[in-house]
Amino acid sequence: MASELNRVIVTTDMEVDDMNSTIHLALYLNLLDVEAIVYTSSQYHFQGDGVHALAEVNPHWRTKGVRSYEGEKIQGPDPEAGALTQYRRFPEGWIERLWDNEYREAYPFLAANAAAAGEPAFPTPEELLSRTYVGNVAFEGDVREATPGSDVIKAAILDDDPRTLWLLSWGGMNTIVRALMSIAEEFEGTPEWSAVQAKVCEKVRVMGVMDGVGQDNSWLDHGVQLFPDLKLLRVPFSYAGYVDAKFAQPDSIELFKAPWPERMLTTGNGALMARYMLYGDGKHYEGEPQKYQFGEHATVDWGIPGVGPLVFDSGDFMAEGDSMTYIPLIRFGLRGAGEAGFDTVLGKLFRDGEPAPAGAPNFTNMADAFKPKTSNPNPFLRAYQEDFAGRAAWCAHEADACNHAPVITDVSADATAAPGERVRVSAAASDPDGDELVSRWSLFAPDGTTAWEASGLEAEFPVPADAAAGDRYVLTLTVKDVAERPMTRYAQVGITVR
Repeated sequence: MASELNRVIVTTDMEVDDMNSTIHLALYLNLLDVEAIVYTSSQYHFQGDGVHALAEVNPHWRTKGVRSYEGEKIQGPDPEAGALTQYRRFPEGWIERLWDNEYREAYPFLAANAAAAGEPAFPTPEELLSRTYVGNVAFEGDVREATPGSDVIKAAILDDDPRTLWLLSWGGMNTIVRALMSIAEEFEGTPEWSAVQAKVCEKVRVMGVMDGVGQDNSWLDHGVQLFPDLKLLRVPFSYAGYVDAKFAQPDSIELFKAPWPERMLTTGNGALMARYMLYGDGKHYEGEPQKYQFGEHATVDWGIPGVGPLVFDSGDFMAEGDSMTYIPLIRFGLRGAGEAGFDTVLGKLFRDGEPAPAGAPNFTNMADAFKPKTSNPNPFLRAYQEDFAGRAAWCAHEADACNHAPVITDVSADATAAPGERVRVSAAASDPDGDELVSRWSLFAPDGTTAWEASGLEAEFPVPADAAAGDRYVLTLTVKDVAERPMTRYAQVGITVR
């Protein structure tokens, strides 16, 4: 049921990687309660309003402007960009067309496979069309007035649904910020204001990319003053960046390099996955300059000092720059979306401005992202990419031809234990397809390596003799089926030292 799923609203500026993120998200719409998806603007894309220029609306812009793709290396905001009346306009109605065409074609197959897997039902195309809104798209950081998109965010924040509301920023924060400003305009100066502020900060969690505050300055310019305690959360491990086909971690890089993405994702899996974009696949991106036509030239050159152009092979994984906001919220059995100290598929959530969890990549400059990984810091990455391939097949094949994830039940409760004590943990597992299952319990060290491991569904964990009172050990059960397109699910047990 939707009430048992994480409640989500997505805002997107429709960068090409956002389009891929939307297609990928479509495969998991039954495992999240996506209440709305809202077009917004950013420093990379804005539509204009036919009257003003950027500087008239927002004097504090970030965009690098047209010079960034005309051969100049612009490292900061372009001072000439204030004259822009629009910038890299995204195709209006792209999301609605996806729901009404490719998703509609995939929907019967997705529905049948979800039923076979024992999962919640997928939303219908009509439901998704009714949940798609236009937000503040005219200019980067534009918060001048309320829009249908900001209004639906405001209504969700103020309603009585007790669940956490996850606002996912795939572009600029401005439509989210406009919703917060509208709340302040209604309640600031009234007796209810303090209670409203408290409710917003307790209920809302914002997940973003870039520096954690989105791809414009609207949060810093407007939002933080109104709701300084609002939690902006991030993940330590990235997913599906523009350079992962060259620099992903060693145990997973083959799943980002040709021919795997084409063979497992885009070929033979129907119209929805055929829309998914890979390097050098011949797809043309409407409204984009040639520098960003990665389907045509497969070359990335961001102008970063010390980093030359990167040329990719045709069929390499291209990008999903924003999927790292929703992936942690899917309930694969990991508990990190709701409980501090537990993992998500992309690591332990942390607040923007705080140090990343120990062992996570912590790039001090962009050039560090363009270096090969020499270790496997994220123990869940490969399994997640395999899960993507399994669900891609759901888009065009009947349930008896597809794989479905194992189901874990009867997991041991969290426990307390003394130093040196052995704690028994167990679970039961089954597979909807009758596949053989491989199971193991693990304790992951902060650097992603395995500090302890035991095969099978039952194990005894030896609490270290030097453990201190209050220490907590999180044991993760991994259950993977033996299949052509394997799928993995998890369970976690926390053991606190007394």
